[in-house]
Amino acid sequence: KEMMILVLLLSSLFLSQVGAWQRAKCGTADLVTTWGASIDPSSQDILGDYPRPQMVRDDKSWQNLNGIWQYQPAQPNDPVPFGTTLSDTILVPFPVESCLSGIGQNSKYLWYRLVFDNPFSSNNGKVLIHFGAVDWQSSFWFNGESLGNHTGGYDSFSFDLSASIKNSENELIVYVYDPSEEGFQPHGKQFISAISNPGGDVYTPASGIWQTVWLENVPTSYIANFSMKVDETTLTIKVEVEGSDNNDVTFTVLNHTTVITSSSSPAGSFVNITIPNARLWDPEDPFLYNLTIAYGSDSVLSYFGLRSVSLGYYEHPAINGTGPQYGVDRPGDDMQGSPFELSENDPTLCQKSCESTDGCVAWAYSNSTCDGNNAPLCWLKESIPSAGPNSCRVSGVMSQPAYTARRPFINGRFLFLAGWLDQSFWPDGIYTAPTDEALKFDLTALKTFGLNTVRLHQKVNPERWYWYADTLGIVVLQDAVQKYGGATQETIEPFTEDITRMIASKSNHPCIIQWEVFNEGDDVGVFDVPQMVEYVMGLDKTRLVDTNSGVPANSLHIADVNDYHTYPWPGQPQATSTQYAMLGEYGGVGAFCAPTGAQQGVDRPGNDMEGYPVVLSENDYTVCENMCINTFNCLAWSFAPQSCSTTGALCWLKNGITNVTVPDNCRVSGQVNHEWVENACQSYLIVNTPQDEADTYIQMTQMISQYKETDLSVVIYTQITDVERECDGFLNYDRSSKFSPEQID
Repeated sequence: KEMMILVLLLSSLFLSQVGAWQRAKCGTADLVTTWGASIDPSSQDILGDYPRPQMVRDDKSWQNLNGIWQYQPAQPNDPVPFGTTLSDTILVPFPVESCLSGIGQNSKYLWYRLVFDNPFSSNNGKVLIHFGAVDWQSSFWFNGESLGNHTGGYDSFSFDLSASIKNSENELIVYVYDPSEEGFQPHGKQFISAISNPGGDVYTPASGIWQTVWLENVPTSYIANFSMKVDETTLTIKVEVEGSDNNDVTFTVLNHTTVITSSSSPAGSFVNITIPNARLWDPEDPFLYNLTIAYGSDSVLSYFGLRSVSLGYYEHPAINGTGPQYGVDRPGDDMQGSPFELSENDPTLCQKSCESTDGCVAWAYSNSTCDGNNAPLCWLKESIPSAGPNSCRVSGVMSQPAYTARRPFINGRFLFLAGWLDQSFWPDGIYTAPTDEALKFDLTALKTFGLNTVRLHQKVNPERWYWYADTLGIVVLQDAVQKYGGATQETIEPFTEDITRMIASKSNHPCIIQWEVFNEGDDVGVFDVPQMVEYVMGLDKTRLVDTNSGVPANSLHIADVNDYHTYPWPGQPQATSTQYAMLGEYGGVGAFCAPTGAQQGVDRPGNDMEGYPVVLSENDYTVCENMCINTFNCLAWSFAPQSCSTTGALCWLKNGITNVTVPDNCRVSGQVNHEWVENACQSYLIVNTPQDEADTYIQMTQMISQYKETDLSVVIYTQITDVERECDGFLNYDRSSKFSPEQID
């Protein structure tokens, strides 16, 4: 009863401010997801699922603080606004630039304020406050006293409120500074400039609080965190505790609810727990053991998956050379120093240069009369790119004998990994998925398309995202967040801090099998690359490490992966005796779902959604159009007025788009908008319709099927969803599918 009263008090506190919240405009076209459109802070708990699935205490031990907070833009030297009602309200945890925050505007300096009651008994252990992530530098005050500061936009952190928490009217104040691309810190694809001038591959920033804020009640001595290492038979775990209890930590391993084994160890020490008749975690069978951890009066429920990740060997077949191929180019995968000038118009000079250069496997030549060159040019290649016609080129592939090469193994076997580049941006929440169902959606969509891998690009996601990947059996290749352009020596320290925290906080998840240190040329120029890669490999010896997804540091051939990017068509990076071959990015094929408006006398036959047509109560095509706008996965619509039907006005909703339109005086039809900026999409390869996109993807897949027989082990297609003006996703930015169910099948 007391708990119910306290929850009602907290709810009434939030509800007293809810009337001020209203969703802002989601980009220039007001593009909102079906989940975002349903958010109502007056009647629902905002992102109210337990935020830490791998370390769960009982339901009565935590309180979600997401919801309506006070907010106002700040200045660098503002006094702390103790006891002051701020000028606006914001829906936490949505970034200030997002439309779901209710603000929808950027500010580099932010104030947040929340007044709340203590939902826990006053003399019952400690009260902690947890922040899932706040971007970027933040300071905190509680009941007039400083709690501390935090720097870093992608990791969780906590404060102990116990010394000053009151039964009621506790005041929490948060100050945030986030310069996005104007600072020296890693910020991924966040650019303030993208707000007023959306670009092809930079997007709206996500400043301030962007993950769940929550309270937790723990005993005076409690389990603070733990780190796990696994192989195919053993869980190795170390638990860190807070408080003076001298008890051992006890562990109980369960298969669902059946006890398998148990063990104990002192806090702060690793213990090896062997699992009899172990069932392994595998993408095709993502089995997870439950684990209870107890220390004194505290206990948490966790889980783990047993699996191994390693580099295995295979016999790479010999490669037959082609000799000079006239009118054929092989763009991309250039070695450092290419192109360079030759002394004569003779392609064999380029071929001979490749023969004498260590690591060269292919070449391309252009004579002095082509492309406005003043001299003949030669490109040497580190891997074998896709060949294409070019009358100004001569190219070839070098012969290679058979050799022993590498592939990535999970549990001692090779499984070809194919997946999407996932940037995890949202049109309404930016960095923050509008609901937990939405957070899971992209991963379940991956399975729908028959894929098994995600490269999480330039972002670290909330814990629940990794939990879904663990349970669904999705392999994750985790990027370190980069300073995307303009890295300096000042970038080194925050980059190192970020990657260290990322590995420490995410390494308990079996889904992650590889760390991506650098992306393309974003940051490598200011780092001692071998030193940084050695540092990362030392942090986690149980996973693979990719030095540089893309060029230029990939040419150093250190760590575990030979990773190239080729757009749009897939290239063929080579596996070597020390590295497996990964195509870290390719594709970027874009079919754009732009609006047409209502087109009189035009029908769009086919692609009807299940249950359509329906009879409308009004003889008005705009009713049909609005039904499509408000129906998930509807791309187009068609309307027949009462005068053309014996059953009344009819409406067809369509989940596919084709170029086929038919003149019909009894129809009005159109396509609805699914673009961030209407009619302003970009992609690496533009095609006319989703069917063309599907056909192109199938052609690329057929090429990859050949390459994987000799070299390729992992391929990552760009990308899972459109992101702002970069419209090369399988899904639109609002997560509607570009393909009908028939096309997917």
